Amino acid sequence: MTEEEIIRAFHEMYDNFPEPVMITQKSREMVAINKKAAELGLAVGIKCSSIGKPENHRGCLCNKAVDSGETVCVQYQGPFGKSFGYWIPIPSKPEWIIHFGVGSTFDYPDTGIKR
Repeated sequence: MTEEEIIRAFHEMYDNFPEPVMITQKSREMVAINKKAAELGLAVGIKCSSIGKPENHRGCLCNKAVDSGETVCVQYQGPFGKSFGYWIPIPSKPEWIIHFGVGSTFDYPDTGIKR
């Protein structure tokens, strides 16, 4: 896939996701962001590591995901309880990853469904 095709597919899949999602290069520069990320003030071209407090990026696993070519996930305590951060490599563009958190900016409603 070309870079343009990857970015177009990213927007098709993630623009309506309730939390910020971005495509980030190994250099940490963001090359695409979804609508929620834009609403929060993120922008293409900035480094994701420049967002918020530096200590929030100490557990960044971008390099691990890029170097291994495998999805990496971390669990942490977010503002709404248990949260998860994901770094997902894009096979056709190995130095790019999809990065997002679940439970970091959106309080998911209790559906009553128990597993």
